Amino acid sequence: MFRYNSKDTFQTLYVYLSEYQSGKRISHKKVLELSYEDVKSAKNGLIVITPDFDNFTAKLIAADEYSKYMTETPILEGAANREYYGRSATSIENKSPIEYGTEQGLAALIYGEQGVSSLPIQDIKGEYIDTENEYMYYYSVEFVK
Repeated sequence: MFRYNSKDTFQTLYVYLSEYQSGKRISHKKVLELSYEDVKSAKNGLIVITPDFDNFTAKLIAADEYSKYMTETPILEGAANREYYGRSATSIENKSPIEYGTEQGLAALIYGEQGVSSLPIQDIKGEYIDTENEYMYYYSVEFVK
């Protein structure tokens, strides 16, 4: 769970999902856009990412004073023997200050057939990361003024 408190107003909040396979990013897409162009932005909110290991999905929930949003993303689609994959997760620890206009890591869901190795959330970004994990789903957030 990522709680945010902002003294400043912001215009838009984006949440992105990047999928990595064997350390290479194969997709990077926007999964949430909250716009505050015509209204004052929320000062407080939370973003929750919840894996459903039994159904191979991840839920993204975002809520603030004005809106609530929920979406579900399939995980390990097409992976043979996916029910036997090891799994782990990494996320922001404690509070993190908002950096406007830049993507900040929220959480990563990590999967591996022969086991998993955890990575600090700060080390996950870009087109390629050094990992032996077969699959990783990395959520990031961007606040735009």
